[in-house]
Amino acid sequence: MGVEQIKKDRCKNCGRCYDVCPMDVFQKLAGQTFIAYPEDCMCCYLCEIECPTGALMVTGKRAREIPFPY
Repeated sequence: MGVEQIKKDRCKNCGRCYDVCPMDVFQKLAGQTFIAYPEDCMCCYLCEIECPTGALMVTGKRAREIPFPY
């Protein structure tokens, strides 16, 4: 589970998902953003939250918080 799809009819290729993903799940090629490594998705939902058009769908349990050393 993780990021399942980009709804192409909603996606404006703004690249926010690409910029915000800490796991580099997304790639850009010829102005198009696509899901390159779905198995690396940790379900942090940052891409879904940042998408201005609601083009992304993430499924699965939310990632556990990473504890800070302080």
